[in-house]
Amino acid sequence: MNIKWGTFTRPDGSVYRQVEVSPESDWKLFDCLATKLAGRLAGKWCERLDGLDQRYWDLQRDSAKITLHLEHYLGITVYPTDGANASPSSLSLLESAYELLANYDPPNHAMQTDRPSADR
Repeated sequence: MNIKWGTFTRPDGSVYRQVEVSPESDWKLFDCLATKLAGRLAGKWCERLDGLDQRYWDLQRDSAKITLHLEHYLGITVYPTDGANASPSSLSLLESAYELLANYDPPNHAMQTDRPSADR
């Protein structure tokens, strides 16, 4: 995987860093990443929102919170849930996620771009 740092600018002009994980909206990869992040970062998924072409999962560890996000046209990213207003602990958790994912080699079956069927 080609993990890299990126930035996101909100409509109000606020800017924050994010981890760009994949340009593909790969549902199986998202699931593998979710398992790896929660397990290795000792966090819990406190909210999971799944739509037809996007997913937002919030990982919380103590007071820190990051979001694993899949968007059909944008791929997969990880960012501080509070964006530009993120706490130092959330930014530290994001750094840890970057370090973990930069060295992660997902299983071959995870690198597929299948989207779930409508009945999922």
